[in-house]
Order: sequence, then structure tokens, then C-alpha cells
Amino acid sequence: MRFTIVGAGAIGGITGGHLIRAGHDVTFVETADAHLAAIRAYGLTLEGLSDFTVRPAAALRPAELRAPLGTVLCAVKTLYTKAALAPIAPLLARDEVVLSMQNGLAYRDVADTVGPDRTLVACFNFGGHYESPGHVVHGTRGGFHVGEIEGGVTPRVRALAETLAAVQECQPSDDVLGCLWSKIAMASVFFATALVDADVPEILRRERYHSLMADLVAETVAAADAMSVRLSELHGFDPDSLRRDRRSAAAVRRALESIASSFNPLQQRTGIWIDLAVRKRKTEAEPQLGRLVSEAEKRGVAMPLNAAVYELITEMEQGQRSFAWENLDEVERRGRALSEARG
Repeated sequence: MRFTIVGAGAIGGITGGHLIRAGHDVTFVETADAHLAAIRAYGLTLEGLSDFTVRPAAALRPAELRAPLGTVLCAVKTLYTKAALAPIAPLLARDEVVLSMQNGLAYRDVADTVGPDRTLVACFNFGGHYESPGHVVHGTRGGFHVGEIEGGVTPRVRALAETLAAVQECQPSDDVLGCLWSKIAMASVFFATALVDADVPEILRRERYHSLMADLVAETVAAADAMSVRLSELHGFDPDSLRRDRRSAAAVRRALESIASSFNPLQQRTGIWIDLAVRKRKTEAEPQLGRLVSEAEKRGVAMPLNAAVYELITEMEQGQRSFAWENLDEVERRGRALSEARG
């Protein structure tokens, strides 16, 4: 099967590497010169949970790409979705599709660019990080689902899930947005943990912040309700159990333990933290968290705690704030202030 993978970083690299190893025709589209040069010269090496090197059919800059594309996997950071797909859309055949392998509401940008009828959505919990030119670390395994924006298991979804099983077990989903929105709820916790210079499981073990983490999720659940999305349990993480009117201390512990258990010794921190601490670059807070808060506000749903996390991460991106446990206390303080200002 032919694949064009836009973005050869963590997700694109892990997925593409396994597809190549399974015998599929894979072209990587990449804009980072050093990474592209290394893949062309030596192939792509996966380390960590995977340990092998593969050579793609081609590794190209966007301007070098030509039809046919086959199935396109969009695996760029959500900051760059529309720009990355701009040269792809004119080359896409009527029967070719783009699978959004991204977080947050990026699938909407894919649909806006190539059309909802040619957009599929992935919800996944495996991951890793770009290590160096030509090298990607496969850090975590997790669930993997693909589906249609409008729901239902179509023949093309079923066929794609079967092929993507080369990466890891992949299930066709009749409600992939329910899965994706549960991951968005989980990401509310991930963004908050990126404010602290500590491993995610360590942060989530501190009972002092259990209520804060639960409240962050509860705000996202309310946003999903306003957008008529039915959340689903995601590998032991049940966002519905953290609604303010039905939660218990035991439910909060179970939910946070399920998040903590998704990390392994190879990768104990989020990509958000890596962007702030290691890459020293802009995170995905704006297109993910900022967009979520804005979309919720349009529907009359206030997300003061998530808005506060977004504010603090923006300050960290601008060099105005450092990692500290006290940042979580500041989220609570600003969240209260935003709630009071709203009335």
C-alpha cells in the first residue's frame, strides 16, 4: 500500500518506520533540512521500544512531491497543519484520503483543507520524540483507533485499520471523535504537568493537586457536552467519572493512575515539557489548549483553569516564567480570579 507521511518526527517516524518494515511504499515529506538529509543518506532509525533502521521509498521536501500520494498521514504538530497540507491538497486524487494523526482539534483543519469526505481521524496513545537527525525514540505504546468524522465503520476505515496494525494493534472506530475528545480531556492534565520540572507519574501522585487535575478534566468534559460529543473510556481513563457532580476520591485516583501508567521509563514526560525544556520552542498550547478554551467560550462554557494553564505556558514560552510546583498553585489562583471576573 502506498503512503505519504507528512512529518517524519515522532508519530510520523514511528508509524512510517513500521509500515516500511512491513513492506509498504512510504514517502516521507519533511521540512527540517538536517533530518531530511540524514534520512536520505542513512535511513530512519527507531530506538527505544523499537530498534531498527528503514529506508523509505523517498524522503522529499513539500515542493518535490508528485502524485499519486496514496493514503496521506498528516503527522505534523498542530501548529502547522494547514501550511503542511497546502501543497498536498492539489495533488490529492478523488479517492485518496488524509488521516489526521494529531491531537486536539487539528482534524478540523485537515477537513477544511482537503474536505471532510477525504478526512479520516486517528486516536492513539503511542508516542515518542525526535532525538536527532535521522533518529526517533519510540517511547510509549497505547491504543490506536481510526475512524470517520461522521462516525460509522466504513470499508476504507476497516482496510486502513488492518494495514496500520503493522504499527501496533489498530481498531476501526464507529465514534473516533469520542475517543479523540477523551484524549483532549487527558491532555488538559498533560499541559498542567508541563508546568513542573518533574516526571508525570510523580506529579500525579501528589494528592495536593488531585482536585485541580480532576477539575481541568471536568472543564473539558463540559466543553465536549456543549459540542455534542459523547466521551468514551480511553484505556482505563474515564473522563466522565471526573464530572464535578459525580466524582469520588477513588474515581479521581483511578483516572490519574491510568494516565500515569501510560508512561514508561523511556519517556516519563510529555512532548509539551520537551518543547519547553529541551527544544526551547513554541508548544502546541495555542492550537490545542487555546483553541479549546476559545471554542468552549463561544458555546457559553467557561474553562478558567485550562485558560490559566494556557496563560502560564505562554509565559514560559516567552521566557517570563520557570518550571515550579508553585505554578500549579498559580493555576488555581488565576482560575478562581477568572471565574470571579466572569461572575
